[in-house]
Amino acid sequence: MANIYGPILPLQLDPRNTSALVRDMQTKVFLESGGQLNDFSPASPLTALVEGQAFAQSELLYYLNSLPEAYTLQWLRQLGIQREIGAKATAEVTFIKSRGFGKSLVIPRGTIVSTSNNLNFVLQQEVRVSDEEASATGRVLADKWGSIYNVSSNAIEKINVNILGLDRATNFTSAEGGKDLESIDSLKGRAFALLRRRSLITSEDYELEVNNVAPEAAIVKVLTYEDRFNLQEEVSSGNVMICISDADGNKLSNSVISNISKSVKKRMPLGNTISIVSPSISPVETSVSIEYDDELYTGGINTFAFEVDNILKTLINPSEIGLGDKIDYQRVFNSIYNLEYADNIKNLSFKILQLEPEGTDGFEYCNAPFVSELIDGVCIDTPEVLVDDINSTYQNNNPIKSYRSYKNVISFIAKSSQAPLTFTFIDSDYDTILRS
Repeated sequence: MANIYGPILPLQLDPRNTSALVRDMQTKVFLESGGQLNDFSPASPLTALVEGQAFAQSELLYYLNSLPEAYTLQWLRQLGIQREIGAKATAEVTFIKSRGFGKSLVIPRGTIVSTSNNLNFVLQQEVRVSDEEASATGRVLADKWGSIYNVSSNAIEKINVNILGLDRATNFTSAEGGKDLESIDSLKGRAFALLRRRSLITSEDYELEVNNVAPEAAIVKVLTYEDRFNLQEEVSSGNVMICISDADGNKLSNSVISNISKSVKKRMPLGNTISIVSPSISPVETSVSIEYDDELYTGGINTFAFEVDNILKTLINPSEIGLGDKIDYQRVFNSIYNLEYADNIKNLSFKILQLEPEGTDGFEYCNAPFVSELIDGVCIDTPEVLVDDINSTYQNNNPIKSYRSYKNVISFIAKSSQAPLTFTFIDSDYDTILRS
C-alpha cells in the first residue's frame, strides 16, 4: 500500500490557558487533600496561591510553546535571511494661505501635519508661499512605518504650529508607499522559497526559478520522464527539460531563454543537464452553426458573431488548454449555448490543422504553411484530426502540445426560414506568425 502523507502540524507542548490551569489545579488540590482544602472563593488565600501558580505556569508554557518558532527564526537568521521592516508613507501636502493675506509665508522643514485620528507626517523641506501665490506644495513623510499611513486624499487636516497667514494644509492625493512590518508567516514563506531556489530539486522548484528570472514566461512546464519518453528523440535532450512560452504559446526571445538557462544551471545538482524547448502549438479552425429566433432578434447579428469569436479565441488558447491536454469540447459547447440568443447549436467542430514539416521549401503544399493538396483546382487542407463530437476518441499524446484558435467560421441560422448568415474570422496576428 502506498504511503499517505499529510502536512506537519504546529507543535504545541500544552494547549491550556490560565483559566484552564486554574480549574485543573483547583481540582487537583481538592482531590489530593481528600476534600479538606475546598475554599476556592475569590477572597480565599488558597485561590490566590492557585491563581498565582497558574499564572507562572502559563508564562512558562508561553515561552516553551514559542521555542519551535524561535529556533526556526534563529536558523533563518544564521542563513542570512532578513525580515522586511516595512516602509514609511509619503504624500504631497498643499499649504493654503488665509483669504486676503498678501504677504509671503515660510513653513519650516520638520513641521508636523496630522490626520483627524492623529497620524503624523513630517515636512521634508522648507516650503515658501510667495506674496502672489495662494498656496504651495511640499512632500511629507510619515513618522512611523505602516500601511495605515496610506491615507486617502484630504485626510491630512491639522498643523502642529501656528503660522500667521496660514489657513490650512491638506493632501489632494492619497499617501502611498507605507508598508507594514513583515509577519512571521510571510517571512518563513519567503525564506523557504529562497532556500528552495538555492538547490533545485522538484518540478515546482524549477517552475519557481523560471518565474523569478523571466516573468514573461506565462506557460512553464517541467517535463517528467514519461513526458520526455513521448517526445521525438531529437527534441528530448537533457535530463531536465522545461517547456516555456508566453501566454499565447509563442517562443520567448533568445536572450530570455539564455538568462533562464544560466540561472537554472547555477542551482542544479551536479551532473544534471538542462534543455529548454518551446511548445508545439497547433492552429485550430472552428466551425459553429447557431440557430436563433429571427423574430426576436431582428438585428445586431454581427455583434453576436464577434461575441462568439471572442469565446472561441479565449477558450482555444494555450493559456486555457494546458500542454498535453486536449480541447474541452463540452466547455466550448456550453459557453456558446449559454448565450441568450443561442436556441440550438446545430454544429460544432474543430479542425486541427497540420503545419508544414520543417525542411520543406513551401512549394509542396498549395496553402502554405499548412499541409494541403490541390483537388479539382481547390486547395484543401489536410487536418490532423476533425473533432466534431463530445465523445471523440482524439487524444493529445504530445506533452508539449497545445492549441490556438486560427480561423473561426460562425453561422447564424434563422429559425423561421433556416437562412444562414456566415461570418469568418482569422487571427491576423497568428496568421503573420505562421507565415513568417
